Amino acid sequence: MNRRVGLSILLILAALVLPVAGTDLSVYVQTDDGLVEVALSGFPLLEGTVAYEGPALDDGAANWKDPHHYRGVSVQAVLDAAGAVVSDALGVVAFDGWYKMLTDAVLRGETAAGTPILAIERDGESGDDWDSAPVLVFLPEDEAFSNQDMLNALGRDLAHYFGDDPSTTGLMVKGVAYLIPGYAGEDLPLEPEVAAAIDVTPPDGTILTVIRGDESFAYTMEGIEELDAVTGQGTFTTSAETDYAATYTGVPLTTLIGNVPGDATIRVTASDGYSMNYPAEMFQDTSEGVWVLAYQNNGVYMPFDPGYLRVVQVSDEGAHFSSSLSAKMVEMIEVLGAYETYTLNVTGAVERIFQRGELEAGIGCPCHTSTVSVTSKGETHEYSGIPLWRLVAYVDDGLFPPLEEGIYYEDAHFNDALAETAYAIDLIASDGYTQTVSSDLIAHDDRFVVAFKKDGVFLDASSDGYMRFVFDDSVELPADANLRSVKLLTEILLHL
Repeated sequence: MNRRVGLSILLILAALVLPVAGTDLSVYVQTDDGLVEVALSGFPLLEGTVAYEGPALDDGAANWKDPHHYRGVSVQAVLDAAGAVVSDALGVVAFDGWYKMLTDAVLRGETAAGTPILAIERDGESGDDWDSAPVLVFLPEDEAFSNQDMLNALGRDLAHYFGDDPSTTGLMVKGVAYLIPGYAGEDLPLEPEVAAAIDVTPPDGTILTVIRGDESFAYTMEGIEELDAVTGQGTFTTSAETDYAATYTGVPLTTLIGNVPGDATIRVTASDGYSMNYPAEMFQDTSEGVWVLAYQNNGVYMPFDPGYLRVVQVSDEGAHFSSSLSAKMVEMIEVLGAYETYTLNVTGAVERIFQRGELEAGIGCPCHTSTVSVTSKGETHEYSGIPLWRLVAYVDDGLFPPLEEGIYYEDAHFNDALAETAYAIDLIASDGYTQTVSSDLIAHDDRFVVAFKKDGVFLDASSDGYMRFVFDDSVELPADANLRSVKLLTEILLHL
């Protein structure tokens, strides 16, 4: 599967337009919407050492070439970023017309050929020191790409031969310019018209605004990645009636919208002004998967279109969702309809009134939450929330984080000496029901939790309230304690 058309002319022209390795390398990818130009900067780099086997020597001995260490971008990652779907085979085409065809299994690294990459560096050299980049290179696990590996991976029809002898060295396509699904050897322009230019480098500045009632939250990509993340499989059907499956990483929509009634409306607006309305109960239903605002696709940041942020559904088994529900280029999320405010009053040496927004923003970050197992009436559930002792630390003395920090932890804020005196802590529900726990029992113990979620879903405010005090099944209470959970929790009172 080789092609050299007008080789001498093409080589001269290629020298004029081929990007310099290590700077602004890019490739053109054929998609349903036309050719898109994908910049190779911003992708996570794969690296490995490999030795290639050339054609057998005259005496029949193996002809191994010197090993080299390569760094580059996964070919599959580039295809994913462009939204290209390979149903049969992919043509990897150089500026000079040389090309090789790779099957879907090879692209996904499921064969003896290992993972195919577009190498931008060899043995530490790039740019002017290695001007062949990007180069199609294979990284097998055993660091040796044998002719038999090639035949096993590609079959005799797609393997490379030098005369009658198989040779893996011919698979090293230098100066890769195009990735064309179903390529048939046609001539390709050196300076094509492109439908879009794609750059997967994470953006700077605010990329998402969330509005909940009178509260507004602005997120950078860094801020979004600090929230509790979910990774799972998701599949949707493209406009060409082809299923597109990927592994997405993102923030659960329920983390961003908070504990809202199921009949609330969630309006999602894209950067081009397009908006969609979703019922909150759709995002709250986890029976077929978790709805997330994804920022990575197969481990790569998504480009502006369809990213940087996109609504998708994922699960461990692989959720299948309608593409019509997958809003892309999301930049704003608004909670419309009833949005009840609530507070948590914590009183001791000082008083701290936590607002709904800061509480729900706080539990969105894994660094602030604790999850415990609670068994009641023969059923065990997982509750997630803020450790009680962390909340007590805000009011047990005059040492606490400033208000503008929101939910913020430092161990030194908790007064250990005072906790040893075993002062009483009242946990009070909105209907007046109260349970009391001793400070020395809960000190530095993340198993006592003010919970906001049950089995990963926000509490049902009509039955549990927005907050519920619970403790893990492993807690061994003193013999004289008769501690129970507290629904409808609204206040914590320290008797110092």
